[in-house]
Amino acid sequence: MAEISYVDKRIERLCTDERFMRRELGSDVSKHLKRRIAELRSVLVVDDLLAGTGRWEELAGDRIGQWSARLGKNWRLVVEAEKGDTFVIVVEVIDYH
Repeated sequence: MAEISYVDKRIERLCTDERFMRRELGSDVSKHLKRRIAELRSVLVVDDLLAGTGRWEELAGDRIGQWSARLGKNWRLVVEAEKGDTFVIVVEVIDYH
């Protein structure tokens, strides 16, 4: 199982506190974020995300080493792997548009 860490306390709260999550993102995006965090907890290594059915995308350019997953039409969860891909850091939850 991948170990999850967060880039800062706000992102950790956004990903772990349901009330805060709903207030900041709305119920639809929150539902998808909870599902994505559960996916992260269930994999053994980050590369398993790319092989699964969750449509995780490996990023390129200045984001090499990071992956993103859709949370809604415009929202994405961005993570990166550390320590041999067994340790995942949630970098951001972002509205791309």
